[in-house]
Amino acid sequence: MHRAVPVIQPLDAKHPTDTRDPVYRRLFDPESAFDRLNPLDPKPIALIDAPLRRALSERNDPVPTYAEIWILCDITPEEVPTWVATQARTAANILHCTMTVDEISEWLRTHRQSATQHWQHGVFMEVAGSGVLITGESGIGKSELALELLSRGHRLIADDAPCFVRGNQGIEGSCPETIRDHLEVRGLGIIDVRALFGDNALKKRKNLRLIIELYAADHRSMRAESRLHGERSKVSICGEELPLFRLPVAPGRNIAVFVETVVRQHNLERSTTGERLLGQPYAAQWHPYPEK
Repeated sequence: MHRAVPVIQPLDAKHPTDTRDPVYRRLFDPESAFDRLNPLDPKPIALIDAPLRRALSERNDPVPTYAEIWILCDITPEEVPTWVATQARTAANILHCTMTVDEISEWLRTHRQSATQHWQHGVFMEVAGSGVLITGESGIGKSELALELLSRGHRLIADDAPCFVRGNQGIEGSCPETIRDHLEVRGLGIIDVRALFGDNALKKRKNLRLIIELYAADHRSMRAESRLHGERSKVSICGEELPLFRLPVAPGRNIAVFVETVVRQHNLERSTTGERLLGQPYAAQWHPYPEK
């Protein structure tokens, strides 16, 4: 019976984002776990270093693994064909490099993170313990709202350009190093949040739980459902659906209090079984203003 031949190629560390190659697409897939080769706990991507290769060679038995991709670490190109010929039991995509297991692990984590980063315009804050992204058109008052929330004891994570990455615990947001600790407010310029409000007013990272979009209020009548439980929808960030709440902005309205209330209501809904939408049972049955 003809045995399939493994596909061998050097690991291209200089051009890691070539998504045309299915092997590299698999490498940078966050769902593809990687670790040192362990036949008892096989991962889709197996890392094999020099000590492990020597131990496997002494057994005189092909490597028992179901890994889709092997990465031979700390090996020269001349050593690869001989080792693969004696140890590769099944066809696999085999990459080789001179990096150590620790170096290749860090390399994979770094480039996976870069490949899944999502930059979003807005202000990212911790409000009532939850990560909240405040969005809206330029000039709508996002930074002024952030300043008011800071004065009320909430914490800033990132202004203007927060970066989001999908992790094991959800969508995590952080601040680029160049703008960390600062907030730009029209009429005041760039302020140093740490100097004005103290260390406790800042947080390095937080999981994103809710998006609040600010928009200019108009005189159009709202639907019955919106009047009873607010304007709610979903938005996708890093491939995950997250709740979106739209708030109308008008002179005289205390938007900071509105935001605190929305976040606390969202936290209450998350803490109960299922999804609690205030007024939804009534909105589904009672329409005082028929839709046209």
